[in-house]
Amino acid sequence: MIARTLTTALAAAAFASLPTLAGTALAQYPDKPITMYIGFNPGGAVDTTARLIQKNLEKELGVPIVAVQKPGGGGTVMATSLLHAKPDGYTIGMGASAAYALDPLLNSDIKYTIDDFDHIATVSYPQDALVVRADAPWNNYADLIKDAKTRGKALSLSSQVSVSRLMAIAMEEAEGIRIDVVPVKGGSSGIQQVLGGHTDMTWGASGWHPQVKSGAMKPILSLGYKRNPDFPEIPTLMELGVNYAFVDTFMLSAPKGLPAGVRDTLARAVEAALTEELRRELQEKMYLSADYRNPEETVKYLHMQREQVKPFVAKMLAADAK
Repeated sequence: MIARTLTTALAAAAFASLPTLAGTALAQYPDKPITMYIGFNPGGAVDTTARLIQKNLEKELGVPIVAVQKPGGGGTVMATSLLHAKPDGYTIGMGASAAYALDPLLNSDIKYTIDDFDHIATVSYPQDALVVRADAPWNNYADLIKDAKTRGKALSLSSQVSVSRLMAIAMEEAEGIRIDVVPVKGGSSGIQQVLGGHTDMTWGASGWHPQVKSGAMKPILSLGYKRNPDFPEIPTLMELGVNYAFVDTFMLSAPKGLPAGVRDTLARAVEAALTEELRRELQEKMYLSADYRNPEETVKYLHMQREQVKPFVAKMLAADAK
């Protein structure tokens, strides 16, 4: 009888200790290095964001962050790799929102959706703009549209990404003008096309800032949801009456199925890592604006972006199918 009572007491004590043990195990995260995939090549805006925040995350989490380059497909190669990783918090990925919100709409070969990942936090975004040569006859959007209608001739746009092609569709639809899209490889190529007089305008994420500051180019509008901090005088396209906006926001994501405590630990570490010094570095090195959003806000933002572009993607795909 005494033995049975002792056994029962020991079992009850062991059972009562389980939540504490589980909590202790969770509190130990992380206890080994974390791998951070980077979805773009070295030297670009996403890579710079990742490299700058890497050291601060190491400080906040107390373990090394090992950066691994996974470029290709505008971040979709990295996202696909992340999709198949173990959801334990030891593999995360720095990418851009288009890979989750836009690219699956454009490419049927991409089988994942926004909700096939656990998105940890939004980190930063580029200050983008539609820019023209400094000696172009247009000083603002109204000038551009009026001239296009008066001449009855298509404007030409150097475009390196689908985001700016979708912008052209939105402008054509809203203003009754024509825009010829000239594909280029990379934002710098688009800028050179405009500076060389080969196209009227180009869209750029951040590379246009030095050209504007040197007096070689001038901005006409922003594709953002709000005005650029460094150029607050530039209106957004939505302010100008065209219902289109898209900012390829940089963010950290993880495989689906992260324990909630692990996800929250990572999200809090990102928020703390975005110090005033880091924010200043992002702005000075790449003209990037820090913009922390927690997991829930990041997912909401991605779905908003997807719904914003869906009608214009449908028009683009229909035009390509003709």
